[in-house]
Amino acid sequence: MTLRLASICLPLTVLCECSEQSLGALLTMLRTLEAIQFIKEVGSGRTQPIVVAAETDDGDVIEVVLKFSSSCDMGTNSLSVEVIAACLAGTLSLPIPEPFIVSIPADWRECLPPMIRARYSEFDNLAFGSRLVWPQWPAWAATNRLTPRMVQTAAEILAFDGFIENVDRRDGNPNCLVSGDELRIFDHELAFPRGLIGLKPWALGGMGSFTEHGRHIFRRELVARQIDHFVIRSKWAALRNEDIDAYGEAVPFGWRDDEFIADILTKIRQIRDNIDGCVTELDRILT
Repeated sequence: MTLRLASICLPLTVLCECSEQSLGALLTMLRTLEAIQFIKEVGSGRTQPIVVAAETDDGDVIEVVLKFSSSCDMGTNSLSVEVIAACLAGTLSLPIPEPFIVSIPADWRECLPPMIRARYSEFDNLAFGSRLVWPQWPAWAATNRLTPRMVQTAAEILAFDGFIENVDRRDGNPNCLVSGDELRIFDHELAFPRGLIGLKPWALGGMGSFTEHGRHIFRRELVARQIDHFVIRSKWAALRNEDIDAYGEAVPFGWRDDEFIADILTKIRQIRDNIDGCVTELDRILT
């Protein structure tokens, strides 16, 4: 596999052990895998993802959930959002399954069941993948409750979704898995919405929609809970311009829409530069 990507984020387990000062020096590549075997359909999801076995350059086989551009509303731009959001989440030490770029050999498509093969374009030679962690990790349900150990992580996830305007972690579509006190979040293609005129997340009322019933899976559980706002503020304020640039460079060449990517990176810098207002608005919706 010859696809080369820019330096971005380490797996979560490594990120969590890094100090803020050393994080930038330890950034590494988003790994590229090659699809080798179809396993099954996920069975849900607007983009109709599938589970495959994929191989690393070293011959290790990993089960991965794949999302193809031809099933996304914005095509390859949707997958670019997934890459950038995964890199950002990794830098912020948020609990995401390990992300991958997965190459699709031309002859591999013939191994897919006909109905599944028909969903995807012959031009889908790359896909966005996330390491499979379910069924061992079931989806977050409305009956779940945050344990004390989950509260800060859940608050940082809510902040992440609010700041990047991701409205797709809601009751009925949680895009979050849970195991004991651990959470894993995924599916961020609707973040950084384009062409919408509205309040910025650092403005008064900028996250007001999250106060509506069921609009975010954690908001109700976090109201009046003890949250370390300083940690949230510090992680976002520490984002460096070179790291943010690397998120865009991590997008594969075949997916690149430079104007589209530049707009997203500008939004990330605006959030960082207005993080005090963002945290104030987060505090307001949780009071």
